[in-house]
Amino acid sequence: MRFSFYRSKARAHSPLTNDQIIELSPAAGALKPHSSVSDRYSFVPTIQAVDLVRSTGWVPVHAMEAKTRKEEREGFQKHIIRFQMQGLELNSGAERVDLVMYNSHDRGCAFQLLASIWRKICGNGLMVSSKLFNFAHKHINFDAAAFVESAYKIADGAKQIGAQVNSFKEIELSPDERGVFAQSAHQLVYDVPDQSPIKAEQLLKERRYDDKGKDLWSTFNVIQENIKKGGIRGVKRSKDGFPRRTTTRPIKSLDKDIRLNKALWVLTEAMAHLKTN
Repeated sequence: MRFSFYRSKARAHSPLTNDQIIELSPAAGALKPHSSVSDRYSFVPTIQAVDLVRSTGWVPVHAMEAKTRKEEREGFQKHIIRFQMQGLELNSGAERVDLVMYNSHDRGCAFQLLASIWRKICGNGLMVSSKLFNFAHKHINFDAAAFVESAYKIADGAKQIGAQVNSFKEIELSPDERGVFAQSAHQLVYDVPDQSPIKAEQLLKERRYDDKGKDLWSTFNVIQENIKKGGIRGVKRSKDGFPRRTTTRPIKSLDKDIRLNKALWVLTEAMAHLKTN
């Protein structure tokens, strides 16, 4: 498995032009696919796809791409464009429903349009794992009309997503339930939890006062941010068995970020189901 790392420049969430998107993510400006793709591959420039999404009312506000270790992949690697739409704010603007476009031009992935929740308090995006609001469009026989329809569906689903978030906020968790949630999330990150540098309960440590709630939504956000941003101090044993201090690293792989985000959302839905049934 090849790990990629973010390459991104800080930019306020104001509308981006196509030139600004390409500045942030040169791969989004590719004019042809990687030489390894087959003749069946229908090349659709990311910028053309951006214009399709923009035509539905979504506005691009951020772009980033993965840093590839293979020089021949440079300019074709995976990249993400984040869009927002006026009127999709939740809870007086504390959160909003966004659309995330994920793509590459080196056979790395199909076009993906994903619903996401942006939290203003931490500048962090949460992926909504739902077949209703996540769409994949193959490059082969690319269907522009279906692509546009997916963008509309995410916008139309904002109220449903907001209602689900509110339901998470109304579910209070006991200390034991929060511990089970943290343990499950811990196992998503570490293949061998017993050998991990941190304990599951460390994922429950809040980074700000506003996240001190014990409800399901707060618990989900605290754990997600701790996993995503790292910075948790722990102890890791070296090959010779001696312990040494370490600090968890932030997630910088685009694939891993999306995969873990979706898995945490599924875990949150499962906990909500158990609590309400």
